[in-house]
Amino acid sequence: MKAVEKIVTAAANILAVAGLTILLVLAAFTLCDGLLRALANYPLDFVREIGDLVAAICGACCLPIALLHRNNITLRLFEKFLPPSGARIIDAFADVLMAVVMIGMAWQFYLFSVKTMQANDVTWLMNVPKAPFWFIVDGVLWVAVAVQAFILTQTLTGKGIERSEESAL
Repeated sequence: MKAVEKIVTAAANILAVAGLTILLVLAAFTLCDGLLRALANYPLDFVREIGDLVAAICGACCLPIALLHRNNITLRLFEKFLPPSGARIIDAFADVLMAVVMIGMAWQFYLFSVKTMQANDVTWLMNVPKAPFWFIVDGVLWVAVAVQAFILTQTLTGKGIERSEESAL
């Protein structure tokens, strides 16, 4: 189980670093686009063309690590009233529900990617195909599904679960 945990953690970390690095590069190009637009009346068209597609990939890349560190909204009301085994059952139910949602999202993005590819959908100015971007988002979502399956396994086996608790105050 430790080997699987290392693989899952490494994959989530690598995706998060890659996504945030790409987002930083996109921000730099957006800054250059704004400066060139204002100072030289020479915009960088590709920034507007693929910026939203790249941002979608970056956002998806951060999802596996958020799932791994359990940074989702969690209600802990039942832990005060139920024994630890009851609270673990509720956690397992929540993890199953989250896995179902993630599988649904990944499946729908796959279908959307296929439809985008079949329609030969391209960006409006430079004719960059959109489907590869959506297939990348879909692949990252399937990694998130695997991470959530790992979290569910941890919950069911009662292994140490790290929670990222943040106060609402």
